[in-house]
Formats: sequence, C-alpha cells, structure tokens
Amino acid sequence: MHCSRRTRPVLALALTAVTVSACTATEAAVRTDRASDTPASFDDMMQSVQHDMAVAWPHTRSVWPGADFSGHNLLLSDGSTTYVLDRAGHKKVPAEDLTRAKIEIPAEDAFDVVTFDGKPSLIIHVPKDRGASQKKDPTGLTAPQPGYTFALASHEQFHPYVQNKPREWKSLQTLDKQTDADRTELYPLQAGPRIDRAMVYNTLLEGLQHPDQVARHLSEAAWWDAKWRTDHADDAKGQEATDLLEGTAKYFEQYTLAMTQVDKPTDAGQVRARLAQTLKPMTIASKGVEPYAIGAVALLNADAQGKDFKQKLTTEATTPLAELLKGVKPAGPQRTPDQVRDGITKSVESTNQELSKSIDPFVKSVQDPGHSVLMLPVDSVSGSMGGKGFYTTKELPITITPDAKVTFKTDSGRVRAEGVTTGELEQDGKGYFAIPLITGKDGAQLAGTTLSLNGGGLTGRVTVQPATQDGQHFLYAQ
Repeated sequence: MHCSRRTRPVLALALTAVTVSACTATEAAVRTDRASDTPASFDDMMQSVQHDMAVAWPHTRSVWPGADFSGHNLLLSDGSTTYVLDRAGHKKVPAEDLTRAKIEIPAEDAFDVVTFDGKPSLIIHVPKDRGASQKKDPTGLTAPQPGYTFALASHEQFHPYVQNKPREWKSLQTLDKQTDADRTELYPLQAGPRIDRAMVYNTLLEGLQHPDQVARHLSEAAWWDAKWRTDHADDAKGQEATDLLEGTAKYFEQYTLAMTQVDKPTDAGQVRARLAQTLKPMTIASKGVEPYAIGAVALLNADAQGKDFKQKLTTEATTPLAELLKGVKPAGPQRTPDQVRDGITKSVESTNQELSKSIDPFVKSVQDPGHSVLMLPVDSVSGSMGGKGFYTTKELPITITPDAKVTFKTDSGRVRAEGVTTGELEQDGKGYFAIPLITGKDGAQLAGTTLSLNGGGLTGRVTVQPATQDGQHFLYAQ
C-alpha cells in the first residue's frame, strides 16, 4: 500500500534512452524504461530510494514523536546484488557479510526486519520487473516504483521500531486484549459496510482538500462512522486495533513520502498540500485498505487543525478517527454519491467471483478426509507474508488468506508457499497456518515423517508428525 520523489538528479541522464517526468525542486530525476515507466535498472531504483532516505529520514522525529530514522539502514536486493543504504549513501554488501549477519534475502517482492552493522534495518527484495506489473491504485495511497519501495521502507520500520519494543504502545496492547476480533472480512462480501467506511474516508479527504469547509466534512464523517457501527456491528467489532496500528503507520509512510516530493521537506503545509492533491476518493471496496486510509487522512486533518494527540495514541485505547471526531456532532442523513455506490457494489461482485476460485476449494479441501492438512506453526513464518486479504466464512470460521506468498522455517526444514491459499487457526493453544494437500499428488511426497514438496505452489522439505483428529488427517511440521 504506497507514492514518489526528490533534491538533485541522482544520475546523468541519457535522454535518447529514457523518458523523464517533470520534477519539483526537491524531486530527483529517475531514469525510466520507456515502455513501462518504471526505473530503468535496479541501480536506478536503489539510488532513487537512497535519495529519498537522505531527504526525509533525518526529519522523522518531526513527523512522529520518538521516530528517529536518521540512523536506520535499508538493505535492497535484486536477489543477486544487495546494497546497504543510509542517509549518507550506499554500498554493495558482499554475500559473506549477509551470512555473517545471519540475514537471508527474502523471497522476491518480500521484506524482513533485520539488524545490520548494529543498526535498525529492513531488507527488501525488489521485484524483477521493478514495478512494471504493479497495478495503479486509484486512491493514490500506493505509489508507483520507486516511491513504493521507499514508502514500504518507512511503513514497515514504523511497526517494529516505533510501535513495538522497546517502546511498545500500551494502547495497542490494551486493544489487543479487549477483543479477539481481527482483520478478517466475511465472505461472500457485502457492499453496505464498505460503502459506509469508504464515505468516512472520502469525507475526511474532502475536509483536507477544502479546509474552509472542514467542520461540515468532519460532521459528515461522524455520521457515516456512526452508521457503519450501528448497521454493521459485526464488521466494526474489534476494528479499532487495526485502525490504530495501520492508520498511524500509513500516515507516517505517506508523510515521509510526500516530504520527498515538495520544495521544503520540513514545511508541514507543503506536505499536506501535496497529499491533498495526491490522495483520491475511494470508489472500490477494500476492507483491508480502509484502516490505513482513514487513519492517515484523520491525522492529516488533525495536523491541519493544530490538534496534537499523537502521544495519546501510544498510551490510550483509541484511534486517530475517534480523537479527530471527539466533540463533533454528526450531520443529518447523508446520501451516497452514485459513483461510490455503483463502484463499490460492482467491485464487491467482482471480488466475490474472484475469491470463489480460491476460498471455495480451500474450505472444501480442508474439511475433506481425502486431504491431509499441513500445519505450519505461525511462529515459523520468515519475513513478510503477502496475499489477497484476510477472509472468513460461516462454514469455516478461521482466517483465510487467498494466494499467500510466505516462507516457513521450522527446526526440521523449510517450506515456501507461492500463490497458495492458507488458513490460520489455533489447535491446542498454538497458532498454525493450514494448507490442504494430497500426498502422492501435485509434488507432495511423504516418506516416513519426511514431507517433500515440489508442486502446487509449494516447495521445500520438512519433518512432520502425523495425527488424526475427528476423521481429518493432519501433518504437523516439526
């Protein structure tokens, strides 16, 4: 989820070979591939990202209290060459140095939180196409490359180094204890709750874009939020934790990215004006995007109004939206714009059709005695986990991630899932990712207690402990 760039050109440009977009005074020109409008090479992407780090990361304490990224590293790899970047520059990292630091290059288009040279760091394995296949985000919340990679670096270091230990926000701890709800959305999806949440974001965005009418737009946002909580209580249950966790991280990401795109990175007014121009209304359904979007634009509105409750967000069980709307009287009944209603309704129908191809077979297979279910411990996940959202069903009330991309490392082996639907569940007090399979088929071979995988999106080898429960055969990775 992420936007793009900088103060001086990072490269000499061969104008016959590249196309160059207009740059602001603080944006660096980026050599791009003429056909795809992506960075022309991995080195071009790396130098652009390092430039952005030099522009924004020395000033992150002004974006969020205690978030000092001036001494952070970022490792970028294309799978064979790895660079370490900091605010001062970059250098290649020999493979033996990564081995010595016990750092493995993640799967393509994935990342991992690491320590390098004794500094807080993140390693990102950039995609081979350097963003050529990345879909355009109509909300503007996700930047094209190379801005995507810089935004990812800011966002994914905010979680471990600002929200988690040693600071560890008490607010998140409290919210986690208050409810066992999570990010899942009930499948088949419904349009109603998505329309209400989209309108919360859209009206907040109107307030940011039209500060002279901000009181009216905040009142409208309060009405839509109350409607969502009343009409779709199950959808709203437990959402506060995600709204706080991801809304603040998205704000930090978007703010630092916008700093690289304006003339004066430390000018908050310029940054907000840039984001007011960049961000667009939400007209497609996405429960997964809403917490990020609503939290980010709520905090931007708070900044514009001189409301500073960032420290409070770290200690009290509240959200950016709740604090922004404190004392705001909801407006009278509001009408959904046609383009929002029609766009979200159509996108829900389309998403349900697409999800049926992965969720329906998964639910059937995981309950079929003819399948074994590989159980991989949650704590064996290595690096990041990607996928197409988090869903649940009435028939099988667990968290289902369609088309997951994830690596598992256990004491006995390693398993890589690429485009495989997984389900997260608890068994005997321990969390697992469940993957149904048939041994002897699609490259899944079981010899004694050794499971070898080479097909169906699964590769690797791991020792398993077979068990049968209620007629279902399980293979517990050891």
